[in-house]
Amino acid sequence: MGRTIFALFHLALLLGLAAYGIVLLIRGFTSRGFTILGILGLYYALVLHKSVLAEIDRKRRLKNK
Repeated sequence: MGRTIFALFHLALLLGLAAYGIVLLIRGFTSRGFTILGILGLYYALVLHKSVLAEIDRKRRLKNK
């Protein structure tokens, strides 16, 4: 249960930051918006991407059984 709560909280923070970055872009603060979105993209590429691919592969293997 604790892992689920942590994951949902983490997801909410990431989505909130992405929305904030998009709002900044819309309001004309392009450097701040691109900085936030760039850091989120870098975070995804360095930290989350490998885990996401592994989870997708695991679910495909379970589905094919």
